[in-house]
Amino acid sequence: MSEKRQPDAISKTLLVLLLIVSAPVLATAQVYTVLTFDAKGDGRDPSLADAAQLAYRYDKQQDLLLFRIALYGVPNENAFGVNIVIDSGGDDATKMNWWGGNKTFKFDKLVTAWVTRGNNGYQGTIGIGDVAGVNAKQLNNLHQNNLQIRVEGDSIVIGAKRADITDKMKMNVIAAVGSNEQWNDDLPNAGSAAIDLSKTTPGVREIDVGRNNLELLKEYKTLADRDRPLIAKKGSGKKTLILVPGMYSGTKSFDSFIDRNQTQYKFFLVTPPGINGTPSRAMPARGTSFSELTWTRSLERDILNLIRKEKLTKPIIVAERQPGAQAAIELAIEHPDQIGGVVLVGTNLVQSFFSPKDPTRKTAIAFSDRAAFVDESWAAKWFKYVTSETWKNGDLAKQLLSVDPARALTAWDELESAPLEIKVRYLCEFWASDVTRGFDKLKVPVLALVPGFDESFLADPANAFAKSAFLDSWETLVPKNPQLDLLRIPNARMLVLDDQPKLAEDAIATFIEHIGNVQKER
Repeated sequence: MSEKRQPDAISKTLLVLLLIVSAPVLATAQVYTVLTFDAKGDGRDPSLADAAQLAYRYDKQQDLLLFRIALYGVPNENAFGVNIVIDSGGDDATKMNWWGGNKTFKFDKLVTAWVTRGNNGYQGTIGIGDVAGVNAKQLNNLHQNNLQIRVEGDSIVIGAKRADITDKMKMNVIAAVGSNEQWNDDLPNAGSAAIDLSKTTPGVREIDVGRNNLELLKEYKTLADRDRPLIAKKGSGKKTLILVPGMYSGTKSFDSFIDRNQTQYKFFLVTPPGINGTPSRAMPARGTSFSELTWTRSLERDILNLIRKEKLTKPIIVAERQPGAQAAIELAIEHPDQIGGVVLVGTNLVQSFFSPKDPTRKTAIAFSDRAAFVDESWAAKWFKYVTSETWKNGDLAKQLLSVDPARALTAWDELESAPLEIKVRYLCEFWASDVTRGFDKLKVPVLALVPGFDESFLADPANAFAKSAFLDSWETLVPKNPQLDLLRIPNARMLVLDDQPKLAEDAIATFIEHIGNVQKER
C-alpha cells in the first residue's frame, strides 16, 4: 500500500501466486496479546479498512508470529492491504521512515499482504522486504509468498516465521491497513508497539477470540423477565431502607450494617440479578446498545415493583456501586414521588474517558460519543474476548475494597466468582451511561459517602485509580446540585460501612432524620 496509488509499482511487484492458509495452525491460535487500539474514523478514506486493534500471538514451537488486525466493520475479503511495519533494531542507517500516517516511525523490515482473492486463495504482493527492497519497489525482496493470510470475522490475521523477519526476539511494530492499492490507516497513529517474545505474560492484555463474553453460555439458567430478583426482608424499625449491593460489594457488604440496626430500620435487601450467586436476566437482543442500560433499568423496575407491592412510603435507597448506584439515581430523577432519598456508599457515578479523537488525551469524551465508543471499541474489540485471567488481573485491586486485608480478599473472591459475561454486561452499561446528566431534574436528597482512603494509600502509584475514580470524579464529573451532599469518610475504602461503621451510620441516620423533618414541614 503506497500512500498514493502507484499502479506501476504494483504491476511490477504483483505476483500471481497463490497462498492457501494453514487452517490447523490458525484454528488453534485463539489467544492473542493486545498491543494497541486505534480510534474509529481516523483513516483517510471512510470506504476503506479502518483499524481498531493490533494483537499478536507467538507459537514458539513453530517459530510462527501471528498478527491480528481487528477492524471497525467487516473486512473486504476479496481485496485488502495490510502492512506490518517493523523496527527490529540495529543501525538507523538501515532504516527508513514509514510513508503512511505515522511518518516518524523508522523501520527496517516490512511484511506486506496486498491481495485479492481468487478461486484458490489470495494472490498479490505477499512477503517480507527490507529497506533496499522498498526503495527498489520490490516490497517482498527477502521472502515471497511465505505468509499465512486469513480473514476471521472483523479481523485480518497475518502469520510469518519469526526467523524470516528477524533473528531477534524484540521488535517495535506498527500496522497499516487499506485496500490492495492504497494505504488508509495506521495503528498506533504515533509511536509504536513493543514486542518481546522472550517474555511470556499470561493473563495480561490477553484476548481469546474463540469466546464471546457478550452472550451467556447456553446451559446458563436465567431469571425470567416476569420473576423478581432475590429480595430479603429483615429488621423491625419504622424507617424503611432498600439496600442494593453492587457488582463490587461481595455477598456480606450489608450484613454488619443490618445486624447493628435491626431495631432502627426495616430492610429490603435487593440483589441485582446475576451477582452474589443469583441468576441473571437474559441478555438483550444482539446489537442492543449498552447505553440502553437494559439490565440496569430492569433493576429499577424491580425496585419500583417492590415499593408498590409492599406499599412502602418513600423509602430510602442505600446503594453501592454499579448497577445499584445508577439504578438508584435514575429512580430518584424519574420517580421522586416514590423515593424519599438516596445514599450512595463507596461509589462513583461516571466512568471517565478521554476522547478517542484527541491524541493528546486532554479532552473528555462527549456524551454523544460515549455509547458508540463503548459498543464498538471497548465491548466489541476487548470485553467480548477478554480472558478471565486478564479480567482479574486488570479488575479492581483487592486493596481498593477494604482497609482490612482479610475482608478485602473475601469480598474480592466473592465478586469475582460471578460469571464473566455478567460482569462485562454490568460494567459496559455503567461505562456507557452518565446518570449525572439528569441532575438538573433531581428533587430527591442524595448523600454520597465517599471513601477517603489515607495519604499513604493514595501516594502509591498503584492506587492512582482510587483518587481519580472515587475522589476527583465527584469534583470534575458530577454536577453540583443543592440536593447532593458529599461526605468524605477518612480511612475507608469502597466497603465504607465495614471500614468506618460509626461514621457512616451516623451520617445515614442524620440524613434520614433531616429528610423526615423536611417532610413534616411540608
